[in-house]
Amino acid sequence: MSEVLILAGGGTGGHVYPALAMGDAMRARGAEVHYYGDGARLEGRVAPERGYPFRAVEAVQYPRAGTVAKIRFAWQLIVATWQARGLLRKDGATMVLGVGGYVMAPTVLAAWTLGIPAAIHESNVAPGLANRLCARVARLVLLTYDDTRRHLRTGGEMLTVGCPVNPRVLTGDGAKYGLEPSRPVLLVVGGSLGAATINDIALACAADPGRSYSILHLTGPRYFEEIAARYRGLPGGMPTHLAVRPYEDKMGDAFAAAALVLARAGSSTLAEICAVGKPSLLVPSPNVTDNHQEANARGLERAGAARVVVEKGIDIAAVVASVNALMGDERARAEMTAAAKALARPRVADEVAELLRTKLTS
Repeated sequence: MSEVLILAGGGTGGHVYPALAMGDAMRARGAEVHYYGDGARLEGRVAPERGYPFRAVEAVQYPRAGTVAKIRFAWQLIVATWQARGLLRKDGATMVLGVGGYVMAPTVLAAWTLGIPAAIHESNVAPGLANRLCARVARLVLLTYDDTRRHLRTGGEMLTVGCPVNPRVLTGDGAKYGLEPSRPVLLVVGGSLGAATINDIALACAADPGRSYSILHLTGPRYFEEIAARYRGLPGGMPTHLAVRPYEDKMGDAFAAAALVLARAGSSTLAEICAVGKPSLLVPSPNVTDNHQEANARGLERAGAARVVVEKGIDIAAVVASVNALMGDERARAEMTAAAKALARPRVADEVAELLRTKLTS
């Protein structure tokens, strides 16, 4: 019988892109791979563009308070799980891989009720609620960090494998942005959704009259119009040596252009930064479970691959000074590049594909 893998989860690039990397590795081994997620979120656009049959599943978000709300949640989860059972049967699923996000839970739970073996992958140090729930019924729990083990309870096997990276990020065309080749480029990216603080830092860097580098700024779709208007409103108008985009599907191109990356510290972002060997200045998001982004970032900092700025009480001018110093210090960037490359695990997707085939089909 041929393998039919269902990828389940999403919501952000930190869930979607590792999922697609693992899906691509399974397709390369002859498996049929489908994607179940929220049709209105990132996966609903990106997965079909990448050739994955897509099924929309209801995302049921757990309420933090209120007995009535929690009863309603339980009922909605039962209904969504029942619907996912029908989809799994229709697609002939032989295994399921959950990658995080609320939309993952109905599919993984449905697989459990049908006796279809399921695995989950957790990208961050502190797992989200969906992965904490689904770990209890998964046959295989795959982790990016060893420290995550203390947060999860499972009757299945737990293995630390790292965060999958799509090989496409390893190559790209940095020239497509039209920036001057003689100037180093600061790549600014706040994740698939964007980040207000990261955008503010980019604007301050662009406005610095002593800037000697170019900026490639990926604002996030919801911030693009606002940020473009703020650039136009700077003294002197739109700065030179600047490219502004709402989003970049081909991050290999953006990384190819970059001499330094200013970013949040989601696990998939850090895995890509290490895989391409780029020095980074990281501003972890404070709006995440158990402050896990700072834990992610500190690991790179300890290895000498990154510098970390905490958002609480942030001094934008001081951050701009740090960016300027790094952009002007080629030797420091080279040392950070070597440290990042030493942390890279570019074969994780292939390793996961082999684990899925050996652990879920035996």
